[in-house]
Amino acid sequence: MWLSAGLAFCDPDLLLGDAMPRDCLVLVLEDEVFVSSLIEMMLQDHGCVVGGPFRSNRLALEYLDQTRPDVALIDFNIADGNSEKTASRLTELGVPFVVVSGYPKSMAKCGDLTKAEWLDKPFSEERVIQSLRAAMSRGVSV
Repeated sequence: MWLSAGLAFCDPDLLLGDAMPRDCLVLVLEDEVFVSSLIEMMLQDHGCVVGGPFRSNRLALEYLDQTRPDVALIDFNIADGNSEKTASRLTELGVPFVVVSGYPKSMAKCGDLTKAEWLDKPFSEERVIQSLRAAMSRGVSV
């Protein structure tokens, strides 16, 4: 699913309690259909708008040419390699992100990926939301 929401930003100062800001735009880069569907439903249950889910860097980068999400959740190993290209573009745009992966962080060679928080698969809904909120509060490490 493509979402063209333009420049819809949520205010990180509104990050009160355990909830994600309503209508927070979250880019999801995950090539496993079951996992991406689970993440999409989870985020929607928390009032977020989902950009994607995308299966490849190519699709995520095309989306980022048109839209700036508030935060992103990206898998390390995706359909067209690893998510290094998307991580670098997110950093350029100033979009905080969290990496979710079954691979250890030591596999990442790109500085943008190594600076990000990594969630191990399997993950809990609570941990995903906490990690995204924390990333938004911290901003982007450059």
